Amino acid sequence: MSGAPGGEWNGWLAALGTLLVLALPPALLAACRGTPPARLAGLSLTGTLGTVILLLAARGFGRDGYGDLGVVLAVLGPVGVLVFTRFLGGPLVDGTAPAPDTKGRG
Repeated sequence: MSGAPGGEWNGWLAALGTLLVLALPPALLAACRGTPPARLAGLSLTGTLGTVILLLAARGFGRDGYGDLGVVLAVLGPVGVLVFTRFLGGPLVDGTAPAPDTKGRG
């Protein structure tokens, strides 16, 4: 990996800074405010941006560990969004509520 081990500023770090300043705050705002579907979209976008930020940091700083974290977040991020969708979701599209899970309850 080519990076900046001596602390030099490069294009990877410029892209990283741009995403941190311009893209992450609106995604976090969308994840914290609005309707539940808008918050879910903000959560998904925040996970994607986090992955890209970690991968850019890995290239910019020349550290493989950040890239590993980015790959793990890329795999687990959509799973987390699906879990929130399933457990925090409201009525289904056709207007009916999901059936309660009663398996294993006495």
